Amino acid sequence: MKKIRKKTILKLAAAAAVFLSLSGVCIYTVFIRPALMNRVTVLYKETQVQSGDLVQGIMESGSVEMEESSVVYDLDISYDDEDEDDDEEEEDEENSRYLEIETVYVVQGQRMEEGDALFGFTQESIDGVRRNLENSVSEARVDLAEAESEYNTQAQTAKSTYNTSVAESGTAQRSYDASVNNLQQQISLLYADIQVLQAQIDDWNEKLTDEDTLEEYSDLKDEMERAKELLDETDGSSVAAYVANYEDYQTALSAFEELDDQLQSYRDGIEENTQEILDHNEEILEAQSSLEQEELLLKQEYDSAVQSGSLAGDIYSYTLQSLQDSVDSAQQTLADAQELLADFEAFVGEDGVIRSDGSGLITQIGYEAGDRLTAAGTMLSYVTQDACSITIDVSEEDISHISVGDTVTIEMTAYPDEEWEGTVSAVTTSADSEYSATVNYPVTIHVEGDTSRIYGGMTADITFVTDSVENVLYVDAGAVVSGEDGSTSVYVKDAEGSMVLQPVVTGFSNGTQTEILEGLSEGDTVYIASTVSAGIDEESLKETGRENA
Repeated sequence: MKKIRKKTILKLAAAAAVFLSLSGVCIYTVFIRPALMNRVTVLYKETQVQSGDLVQGIMESGSVEMEESSVVYDLDISYDDEDEDDDEEEEDEENSRYLEIETVYVVQGQRMEEGDALFGFTQESIDGVRRNLENSVSEARVDLAEAESEYNTQAQTAKSTYNTSVAESGTAQRSYDASVNNLQQQISLLYADIQVLQAQIDDWNEKLTDEDTLEEYSDLKDEMERAKELLDETDGSSVAAYVANYEDYQTALSAFEELDDQLQSYRDGIEENTQEILDHNEEILEAQSSLEQEELLLKQEYDSAVQSGSLAGDIYSYTLQSLQDSVDSAQQTLADAQELLADFEAFVGEDGVIRSDGSGLITQIGYEAGDRLTAAGTMLSYVTQDACSITIDVSEEDISHISVGDTVTIEMTAYPDEEWEGTVSAVTTSADSEYSATVNYPVTIHVEGDTSRIYGGMTADITFVTDSVENVLYVDAGAVVSGEDGSTSVYVKDAEGSMVLQPVVTGFSNGTQTEILEGLSEGDTVYIASTVSAGIDEESLKETGRENA
């Protein structure tokens, strides 16, 4: 019985312990824990009163864009393709057709200044292209002379045909008119021949006085004389040496005689053409004498014949226009050749070096040493310091505050402690997308000042100033406590170290800092109050307090 009674007492004690434990949990859950949860702890963060300027504005971000400028080769130097039997001669001819770059003085990424040397050309290629362009001008002059000669010849022929057609209305004068026309045609043909002969004389004279030809003639002559002198000095008993020197002499003599014969052919041609011009002048005098006598009679018959020659007149006008078009075309070809030569001389300059006409950062170089300028194109690209801009998207709520000409502040992500000034250069009046839920308007900012360290693609923050005050006292806006009556105050420590509210008078605020008009001085310490709930995790609360402090 005692054992049974003891077990019963133990069971009752255990049940009582469980009951008390459950009761304690219930009491904590229902009464104690909510009380702890509702307890609030105030933490204070220290800050100081500062002086300076306060700015209120709109901030947007964008990327730097650099507008490129170029150094362009735009000379349209083209040549007619001619068949060459000798591949080596063809290659030499090709080498003299295009400018060849000898030196590139700059590299990509370099900042160039106005007047800096950019590209230098080989003197050989400059001389070759110049010689070809000068030959083009000379050939264009000959073509123009031939076109004018053709005009005079064919115009007279057309006039002769016209006069003949008109004369056919009067059979009595037909034979007479034909004889007069023949005389006029003969005179015109003689004049035309004289023009062609004179053009040939001018061309041959240019070839006889060409510096390259004279230099070649002198070189060949010297080479022949040296070869002859060496042959004369060679001992005849040395057969191999004599034969070799003799062959060298014959080769030099042949080359010299070939060029000498060519030059002599020019001289002979000039002499023959001069004599032909004299003979033609005598023939012209004789024909003009006969023509003057017959023209008096022709005039009377011509006036009456014109009435029946309207059709012949139309054909004559058309022929003249066609001939004039040919002359005009030849004149334009000559003008183009002369202009191209002038442009070439201006391009290569006096020393064969292209120089920069501006300053900026070189972004691309299109050629390297040894390249030839075979076609027009960009030789070098660069960006100038005044070509730096940033385009940003501004919301429709803020776009009304922005106008072209407004000044903005720019902070580059790459240079966090520096600022640049910018100017609004363009405001696009149409939204960037009519299907987007957020409507934005592109705004372009021109970066002012020294942009030498700014590169394309850099990220920048743009601040548009909408309001500002200068040289004022201010505190963190979170430190200002507003009362229900509209008063404002800040937390400070009293003599015992307790937090108390001190009244202040506030002014301008940009949302981050607030101006203090009265109640504080620069350097004063104030506190930002913040509240946190306590009782859940005391250690966490202490950690939070340490962080806020």
